[in-house]
Amino acid sequence: MLRATAAIAALVLLWSADPGIARSGNPPDARTGAPGESTCAGCHGNLNTGNGSIVVTAPDAFASGDTIDVFVQVEDAGQSRWGFEVTVLDDSDQAVGSMILTDPARTQLSVAGGSGRQYVKHTSLGTDPGTPNVSPGWGFRWAVPVSTPEAVTFYIVGIAANGNGSTSGDYTYTDVHVMDGVSASIEEDETTWGKIKSLFR
Repeated sequence: MLRATAAIAALVLLWSADPGIARSGNPPDARTGAPGESTCAGCHGNLNTGNGSIVVTAPDAFASGDTIDVFVQVEDAGQSRWGFEVTVLDDSDQAVGSMILTDPARTQLSVAGGSGRQYVKHTSLGTDPGTPNVSPGWGFRWAVPVSTPEAVTFYIVGIAANGNGSTSGDYTYTDVHVMDGVSASIEEDETTWGKIKSLFR
């Protein structure tokens, strides 16, 4: 009994001393670098000081009712374990739209109780340990609300870790991706019928 208790205590101590292990499958919310938030550099360090980067593949504009595909990758030569977190805010720094998982084995969704901000982030499987130089990346979708905002900002943090079982030698990167909303009148003007009507205005 004493031996089992000691083993459990040692395991708890290990996880407490190494936040990288404890959080690899469940990173905390509000670490995207968005207004009022910190970043993952609080544990992993090296904020935007390495040679890596975040690559975001997403449109630059959206319209009411759209569902937008977003793809995020982190790259950093010599690193071999990866992570990310993203939230979407409007011009008032409020959560906007709905974030949708497309790969629940590698990504997870959480909602912060106080702010209502939504976060898509990696799972333990989604850290892809042993994958060198470039993460396989993570995809998800963002559903535009019916009341189309003028613009939204995706706040993104990425981790490029070296997989040594601790946070030493890791790098943290942040980025933003801004999308502009397209109003109904502009959408109509871009159609053939909209152009025809414009001739008679």
